[in-house]
Amino acid sequence: MLKRVGLSVLAVILACVFSVGGYALWFSHQLNNALSMGAEQDNAVSSALTPVENGQPFYVLVLGSDSREGSGTSDKAAESGDNQRSDVMILMRVDASSKQITMVTVPRDTPYRTSDGQLVKINEAYNIGGAPESIKAVSQLTGVNISHYAEVHFSELQDIVDKLGGVEVNVDIKLSYKDALTGETVTLEPGTQVLNGQQAQLFARARHEYKVDQDKHRQDNVRQLALAIMNKVLSEPVYQMPNTILNVAGFVGTDMRTSDIVSLALAFSDGSGGMTVYSVSGPSKGDFNEEAGGLWLCYENPEGWSAIMSVVDGGGNPKDIDVDSTAIIP
Repeated sequence: MLKRVGLSVLAVILACVFSVGGYALWFSHQLNNALSMGAEQDNAVSSALTPVENGQPFYVLVLGSDSREGSGTSDKAAESGDNQRSDVMILMRVDASSKQITMVTVPRDTPYRTSDGQLVKINEAYNIGGAPESIKAVSQLTGVNISHYAEVHFSELQDIVDKLGGVEVNVDIKLSYKDALTGETVTLEPGTQVLNGQQAQLFARARHEYKVDQDKHRQDNVRQLALAIMNKVLSEPVYQMPNTILNVAGFVGTDMRTSDIVSLALAFSDGSGGMTVYSVSGPSKGDFNEEAGGLWLCYENPEGWSAIMSVVDGGGNPKDIDVDSTAIIP
């Protein structure tokens, strides 16, 4: 009798192990497929990245495109279809052991000199050589190695937020924007509130309502929205997190795979309560640049970037650094 009971218990245990293992394999396969950018793009991105040292903080470059195909958002042919610029560039330092994330916006108007010597905006790097060129450009600018990459189109931002059931942010001023896809005018009043996908699009795009430093305010809102999305995912109960991650993954392209995502999700699973987040924008002051054909570019500012990244790389808060005081003004 004891032998039969023992064998029955063992059978149940093995069935549980195999069922969980089967789900784990299924989940890993589904998630990896959802995150893939395609074999050619995956290989190109991987070749531009620097592997993570075990247990050490690492950098992730997150890119977002502000043009929506067929939406009329951009009336320039070069900014639609396959020719897109990365209007949102956020370099993230991730320190899982300390549960710390630092987000540094690279302003899209930051000057970047291509391999043939042409002076362009740094968001043009994506149009020139795709994700690998953007990784190279940001690495050169900031002086750090980049170990992971992720990209999302703003047209998919709406889907991400809706899949999460909305995210909470603080709107600092009244914002109003005409949705290029629906023609509907969306308005947000000031205050802390939960945004749906369409409202999140407005929050991430609006800049003309701000009287000064328009793009800086827009980038601040984008970082706040990114943090809100992270907090929403990480605040999910552990048993629901796999499904939540899988729902969102279809809108994100990245080199990261299941093992990377799961380990980070577990490390930061306490959400904002157990996480330290620093957020800052890189040097953004500038003017029209004759060498660049009259483009508006940020001033060259290697000292400012060095000051920011020295603090960021050391795990500190770069918020109070006066980055624009060191700009090289012609």
